[in-house]
Amino acid sequence: MKTAAFSRYVRRIHMYLALFLTPWILMYALSSLVFNHLGTIRGWYGGNLNQFQKVDEIEYKDAFSDDAKPEDMAKQILLDLNLDGAHFVPANSTADHLVITRQSPFVMKRITYQRTLGKLIVERQEANLPSILVRMHTRHGYEQDYASMTFWGLGVELTVLAMLFWIASGLWLWWEIKPARKYGAAFMLVGLGLFAVMLFAI
Repeated sequence: MKTAAFSRYVRRIHMYLALFLTPWILMYALSSLVFNHLGTIRGWYGGNLNQFQKVDEIEYKDAFSDDAKPEDMAKQILLDLNLDGAHFVPANSTADHLVITRQSPFVMKRITYQRTLGKLIVERQEANLPSILVRMHTRHGYEQDYASMTFWGLGVELTVLAMLFWIASGLWLWWEIKPARKYGAAFMLVGLGLFAVMLFAI
C-alpha cells in the first residue's frame, strides 16, 4: 500500500472513531472534571452526592439457609424484588446484614437485608448529574453475567484502544507533515517534560 493511501486510511479511521466515540469521551471528560473538583461540587449538593431516600420496607423472613453466601443471597433478593440486573455487594457485607447496590445509569437503588429483623429496606438514590457521571466513569468489568455489563465493558475497551490508536495515528500524521516536524517535536518534548515534573512532584 502506498504511503498516501495508507495516510488517507489512517485519517479516516482517526476521524470516524472520534465521531463514533464522542459520547464516551464526553462522559469521561465531564466525569474527570467532577473528580478534579469534587469538594466544590459536593458543596453544591449539601456535602453529599449520594443521598438516598427510603421507598419501601418489606417483610422477608426465613428465605435462606445458614450457609448461604452473600452473593447468592443478593441475586435471589433482586429476583424476588423484580430488580435483577448488574449489582454490587460490598466486601464487608454478611449474611446477617447484607447491602446490595443495584446499579443503574440514572437512579441507583440500595437494598439492605436485615436478617435478624426479617426485613428488606429499599432505598433510591436522589439523582444528580455529578453522581451519574461518576457512576458511569467507574463502571467496569465482566464480573457478572449481564448483557449490560458485557456491552459496557466492551465500550470501555474500545475507548481505550481508540485512545492508543489516536496516539499512534497522531504520531504518524505529525511525521508525515514535514513542516510540522520541528514544532511537533517541541510540543511533544514540552508535554513529556511537564508530565514528568508533575509526576515526581506529587
